[in-house]
Amino acid sequence: MSASVPDILPPNKAPFEEGLAAGMSDDLPVPVEQVLDPQTAPAHFLPWLAVHDGVRLWFPDWPEPRKRRVIDEALVAAWEVGVRAGAVRYLGYVDGTLVDVIAYPARFVFGRAKVGRTPIGHGPFLARYLVRIVTYKPPRAFVFNRSRIGSARLKTPSREARRRALTALRAAKSPETEIRVDFSHKRQITFADAPPIDGSMRFGQYLPRFKL
Repeated sequence: MSASVPDILPPNKAPFEEGLAAGMSDDLPVPVEQVLDPQTAPAHFLPWLAVHDGVRLWFPDWPEPRKRRVIDEALVAAWEVGVRAGAVRYLGYVDGTLVDVIAYPARFVFGRAKVGRTPIGHGPFLARYLVRIVTYKPPRAFVFNRSRIGSARLKTPSREARRRALTALRAAKSPETEIRVDFSHKRQITFADAPPIDGSMRFGQYLPRFKL
């Protein structure tokens, strides 16, 4: 039978020696292996584990499964910082979708570029994102063209989803990169879309937008 470290201490052992021996023992009172595993760690320990694993994006009101997933993927996510895969991953954590991205330097293409909004001859370290998020409108929120002045309560639609998407993209980018984000993921139909004349589509209708 093999003796443990505390068993080989002399009878006149001091408290410091006992503590040192307990720390060197394989039989520790703290379940280290369980605590450091994001799938088995206690829920109240997850914020500390997130710091330990270098998590770059964290919201306390996330559901517990999402917190465990973010911690579990922290190492892979760290390798994706600064590339498109990182933006896709971090936006997914906040229920956002990356629709399109242009990283500069990029060619100026007529028909795709908007005068005044598209950089011309811009150097590197600039990325433009087209992002789709789901926004929520509080009850009786004030919406232009649908609310009457004086009879509608002045509640604007929540901007929390937008704020979290921006936070996610900042966490996903490299420190040197400047980002510009466009949340207008829908556009009005035009003649160029060649809409059918059977009445299934009408001018003024909005279509999904897939390009910046």
